[in-house]
Amino acid sequence: MKTGGNSKWSMLLMFAALAVIGAVYFRGLQQPITGLHDIQLPSRPTPPLARPDDNPTRPVEAAVSNPIDQTQAGRLQTAVTATSESPQPLEGMAVPVQESFESALRTAVGAERFSQLFVSDDLINRIVVTVDNLSQEKLPPKFWPLRPVGGLPLVTGEGSAMRLAADTGARYHAYVELLQQLDLKFLAALYGRDYERFQQAYLALGNPNGYFNDRLVDVIDHLLVTPDVDTPLALIQPTVIYKFADEGLEARSMGQKLLLRVGPANAGIIKARLRELRRLVARATP
Repeated sequence: MKTGGNSKWSMLLMFAALAVIGAVYFRGLQQPITGLHDIQLPSRPTPPLARPDDNPTRPVEAAVSNPIDQTQAGRLQTAVTATSESPQPLEGMAVPVQESFESALRTAVGAERFSQLFVSDDLINRIVVTVDNLSQEKLPPKFWPLRPVGGLPLVTGEGSAMRLAADTGARYHAYVELLQQLDLKFLAALYGRDYERFQQAYLALGNPNGYFNDRLVDVIDHLLVTPDVDTPLALIQPTVIYKFADEGLEARSMGQKLLLRVGPANAGIIKARLRELRRLVARATP
């Protein structure tokens, strides 16, 4: 936990859930991504990529646990008349046919709030990189899709009595409020419509045989097993960086530690939304 670092996550549409988790940590301005593959939005939905394989006769589908049904996503597409300056209600929105992923998300969230919370350049790439790394030890903050939470972590006490303040969760109110309001059915449909872009971005990261939606479901499952901790967490500060005093908690992944840092109330909300998201994008049971 850095006293002067940067922040994100979370996710955009359905990923707003995953995105919110990351937004809570680092602080500082996001930097543009310069080394990621630039992917163009296809004019219409396309089937999932045929992935390279040593045995081309083996069906690709056999290795996919949670396929995205783009035919179903296409049936959910209907035009919306609002512009990005006139946000639609976050519940009951229809998926636009022609709007890009970024524009549709801006419309759903509202232009002002989108600009305040999201980093719009390379948004799909940012989401894919973030999701792929939430179960890992770390990810440079310049790759997060959400803008950082301002200020420093709230800490009480000193020495062995140092704790993460009980009211530190208030810092994340804007992100958690957005997550609560988002229509995840709309976001999942938008994700399905543009799934090819997510898959291409995932392949570009060096996962030639991977299927991004399977990775998304795995990461959600990983986050959902984060332990629930009701008492203020004990901290140590061996250098300028705060760490959990409990070595078991400190050894957990970046995503799980971020869920611990937002506080139990926020973590409960985020987990509930992740479970709902999982029901929408997964076919395999946990």
